[in-house]
Amino acid sequence: MVLINKAINEVTVKLVYYGPGLCGKTTNLEKIYGNPKLENKGKMISMSTETDRTLFFDFMPMELGTINGQKVRVQLYTVPGQVFYDATRKLVLRGADGVVFVADSQPSMRDSNIDSLENLRTNLRLNRIDPEKVALVIQLNKRDIAGADSVETMKGYLQPGNAPVVEASAITGTGVTATLRAAITRILENLKNNVDTMLTDAAPLSAPDMSARAGATQASAGTPKVRTEAGIRPAASAPAPAPTPEQAPVAVHDDEDPFGVSVTEDGPAIDVEAMLVEARDLVRALEITLEKARAHERGLAAKAKR
Repeated sequence: MVLINKAINEVTVKLVYYGPGLCGKTTNLEKIYGNPKLENKGKMISMSTETDRTLFFDFMPMELGTINGQKVRVQLYTVPGQVFYDATRKLVLRGADGVVFVADSQPSMRDSNIDSLENLRTNLRLNRIDPEKVALVIQLNKRDIAGADSVETMKGYLQPGNAPVVEASAITGTGVTATLRAAITRILENLKNNVDTMLTDAAPLSAPDMSARAGATQASAGTPKVRTEAGIRPAASAPAPAPTPEQAPVAVHDDEDPFGVSVTEDGPAIDVEAMLVEARDLVRALEITLEKARAHERGLAAKAKR
């Protein structure tokens, strides 16, 4: 949901990184945030769980130019991948203008990739966002791991359609910038072409059920992580041999220009009233969710005193 701030002459778009647990979403954002070429960025906000994190920061890439005379600000989010954080994923997806789906190239993660992609489509619909029209980019991450599924195999089961597919190794930074550039380019194309990504005939939004629980499987969590003094890191593994030519990704360096697109044409007319309604819906849902979380906290505190 594009937001307009006339007071400071800005257009804000929202990009969410989605995928199964520990597939590399957090690593992508950390690499982007640490890119020395990326200026005008806000503070990174992190909400941690035992096995995954939700991150957020925004930035204003000057290379994007303007839309209808207004500067563009990009909000980047990750979502927790584990199955029991579905309520959080629904909330973070609200108002998304684009999604990067990070798929884990390990053969053992094939089912988790499929389940997570279907979960993405479901949650987009629940947020009244059309999965067929939203700006979507597929990142095939962990291409540097030995025995990774081939690109053709992953395309076969992910069925990306017309969504761009980018090979990456987020841990080394390869493909991270290319993924970000592709996603923002698609978002801007939707704006320029006045593509309506909303499902107007969908049911009204409701607050997510924070009490809902779902079982987690080994596949849903991905590669285990260990907690060290420096934070949560992937468990150590044997060094991976060099990838085969079929698996080798095109090198994209951290210090390259994050954006190769300039948008100066007049953008589409934007329905401010509709955006205001969506914003109020989101605020209401967050307030309800916060109250439920506080009630849950009070209950746990009461039990702890017994």
